[in-house]
Order: sequence, then C-alpha cells, then structure tokens
Amino acid sequence: MIRTIAIAVAGFLLLGGATLDRSSEREKSASNVALGRRVFSEVYGEGKVALVDQLYADDFVDDSPGGGKGRELIKEAVTGFHRAFPDLHIEIEDAFSAGDKVVIRYVAQGTQTGSFNGIPSTGKSGKVRGITIFLIENGKIKIEWTEYDRLGLLRQLGVIPG
Repeated sequence: MIRTIAIAVAGFLLLGGATLDRSSEREKSASNVALGRRVFSEVYGEGKVALVDQLYADDFVDDSPGGGKGRELIKEAVTGFHRAFPDLHIEIEDAFSAGDKVVIRYVAQGTQTGSFNGIPSTGKSGKVRGITIFLIENGKIKIEWTEYDRLGLLRQLGVIPG
C-alpha cells in the first residue's frame, strides 16, 4: 500500500513538473513573440530607435545581407528607412516562436521621398514582403536574420527595369 502511494505521488510530481515546464515554455514563447512584435511595431514601424538599446543585446549580430555587429546598425537602418520612406507602414502578417527563435512575416510599404541606399528620391511607392527571424537570449535580441524582396523594391521605385 505504501509503495502504491509512493508511486502515485512520484507520478503526480513528475506530471505536475512537466505541466509547469510546458507552462513556463509557453510564457517564454509568448514573451519572445511580444518582443518581436514590439520591435516591428515600435522600432521599425514607428522609428523609435531609443528602444534599440533596451531590446537588443550588447553583443547583437545582424546576420542579414549587408549586416554586421552592434546595435548601431539597427539604429542607422531604421533611421535610414524612415528618412527615405517617412510614411513607412509595417503590417505583421504572422508572428510565432520555435524555441528561442521568433519569426515575423510582414509587409512594409511607403513612398520614397528621401535618399535610400544612395538612390535619390523617386517619389514612387513601394510595397515589399519580408521575413525576420530573431534569436532571443535573456529577453533580448541576440541575432537577427532578415530577408525581404530587395529586387522587387528596386523595380517598384523604377531604379531597375521590371
């Protein structure tokens, strides 16, 4: 009888622990997705570069084409996007996590009224889809991978034939 009770208690504790582990994983996942959404809505979408130091790790790496190391890269990119496309609007289409990674699929659109990567203002609108994956470590973005339709944007701006 005592052995049966001990086995039942051990099983309950093990299953209860698994439930707590799954619950904390869900909370971490939700927190990571919220961080990714915040970056896209407030930093990229609204141009709040002051948040970069709060949301990105000190040793941040942008592993996207043309990327590099350091939070200044993100600040410069966001400032450049908003200077070139002051009416920039970003709509998040999907946001989910897998382990310590967050995936954001989005559409960005705006009118180029300022210089963009050495391209003088065209006055034309562009709309591109993109996907960003963030690696989250200790509640901050450690690595970012971004791919968006650069060729499509250049065609829409009339820089290259479409």
